[in-house]
Amino acid sequence: MNRNMKYDRKRIVIFAILACCGLGACRISGGSSPDETLSSEAAEAAGERSDVGLSQQEEAPAAWQSESAQDGTIDFEILQSLNPDIFAWLYVPGTDIDLPILQSGIADDYYATHTPDGETGGGGAYTEMANLMNMCDFNTVIHGEDHGEGDIFFQLHQFENPDFFNSHDVFYIYLPDNLLTYTIFTAYYDEGSDILRRYDYTTYAGCSDYLEHMYGTRDIGRHFRDGWDELTPYHFLVTLNGTTDSETGTQYVVIGALTGDEAGTIDRKIFD
Repeated sequence: MNRNMKYDRKRIVIFAILACCGLGACRISGGSSPDETLSSEAAEAAGERSDVGLSQQEEAPAAWQSESAQDGTIDFEILQSLNPDIFAWLYVPGTDIDLPILQSGIADDYYATHTPDGETGGGGAYTEMANLMNMCDFNTVIHGEDHGEGDIFFQLHQFENPDFFNSHDVFYIYLPDNLLTYTIFTAYYDEGSDILRRYDYTTYAGCSDYLEHMYGTRDIGRHFRDGWDELTPYHFLVTLNGTTDSETGTQYVVIGALTGDEAGTIDRKIFD
């Protein structure tokens, strides 16, 4: 039986029922035709399918978004099954910075334009290939977007507030087999050049030159914690670096020195 014959039969049945109930033909003319009903049902079904698709898309990054260092544990097995470029986790108490750190083998700035699950979009927190992923470099620079509210490193600017800086003195980096604690000793607006390529951090002289530069920075809003004026090339630093502001030529940095190495594995050689 073809579709039109089905519709004709349905119309006959509808008219018969309405006639028995004493309803007028004008009521019928105001109703939906079978074609319109089917179109409505199809639209609803399409909407349901769209909602299902959206839910599935929203579930994609849930594996890392559901992780948090606030409970003291990070499931790297789940994270690395999502994206093997995830090698660490950054947690800055007092802020919403509680997220994975990635390093791409494709390009240093790959995660400037890709999410932690590898999709094109808002950038993640990432290091460049010049930095070791075991956190044993003199200065590990962790980059993140800082163009405005909602960017992952925008909340670093809370450290511009002296009270916040004084009351929040640590951040943590989780590794699959270690937990590292860094004491935040300074925060300021740095010049907008590449921190990793200013000096040779594999040599004692290069590390010393960087420390001299850092101590000599004259930013009017700079904060520096008491008791941290004698760092040496034998320390281990992490620089949280907001994306460079091309208009002002500056970038906001929050720098911490390693003060806790739970597994006792952080070490390196320094060349003269």
